[in-house]
Amino acid sequence: MNESLTSPSKARKIFSTICAVICILAGISLAFFRAWIWSGGNFGGEALGYAFSGIVIPALIAYAIAGRKKVRNLKRFVLGFTGVSVLIFVMELSSSHPREHTSVADLLREAAGTKSFVADDSNEIDRVARGVFSDLFARRKSHDAQMAKFESDLDHLYSASSFSDRSSMQRCIDAVQGAAVEDKAFFGDLRSWRDRVKQEVERSSLSEFDKKGFMKGFDESMASSQILNLFDRIVETEEKWASATASLYQFASVNVAKIRIQGSKIIIGDEKVRTQFNRDLEDSKRLNRDIETLNSQLAKLQQAGLNGMGVSRGDLGLGQSKPPSQ
Repeated sequence: MNESLTSPSKARKIFSTICAVICILAGISLAFFRAWIWSGGNFGGEALGYAFSGIVIPALIAYAIAGRKKVRNLKRFVLGFTGVSVLIFVMELSSSHPREHTSVADLLREAAGTKSFVADDSNEIDRVARGVFSDLFARRKSHDAQMAKFESDLDHLYSASSFSDRSSMQRCIDAVQGAAVEDKAFFGDLRSWRDRVKQEVERSSLSEFDKKGFMKGFDESMASSQILNLFDRIVETEEKWASATASLYQFASVNVAKIRIQGSKIIIGDEKVRTQFNRDLEDSKRLNRDIETLNSQLAKLQQAGLNGMGVSRGDLGLGQSKPPSQ
């Protein structure tokens, strides 16, 4: 008799427990799904923290309703937890997702001016990223504008016409030296870019968690040690090239009376002058080829990084890297 009365009671308890577990698991799943939507499908450490908050908040509310000792009730706790989880999830779906991040690829395109955007000031991470990328492209454009002043003379470097008179030779000297100075300043500016980025991030209203995550992502994708090492090698090689090329044209300027231009040919009758000229010319061209090789390596590293973010140099309006004399 007693057994027949207790069996249905046990069954109900087991059923209630199973239902409670299912409801709680459903609430937890909704928290993770909500974080996945919030992160735009990029489920990293930040999204995990967001999911965790989506579990803790409903649990605290449910505890306040039915978890305290005086009002403890498992059914009400489960219903409260699940109900609040569903409510938060529905609110996430119905909101405009102010924290949904724009992809890094789109942020780069926007900063480069190849994609229009409507800034969302409520998204602090995107605002900081746009500022960082915009600063980079502004500096790149400023550098390109400075280099454009030397482009005409660099384009016909080593040609017969560049040795036609002292004026042309001096322009080539000024161009190679000016280009080397501008590149050194630009690469030096890039090396110090991380410090400026860190200052901007620290001034932002991002949480400490987001600040650390932003700088970690920046260091991993934008401040590669391989790229920075290549910067140093390019600057060092370009300084040698500028010095060798200036020496070539200075030597030619001193001996301009012994140099004759015939179409695209450089004719030097004096054997001693010709030997020195050819030696200096080959040294300069060799260093220029070294710069071209280093620039190609840099372009490959940069492209690999861009590929990882889903963009190409063309997407950003950038041409292929080239040595200063081309």
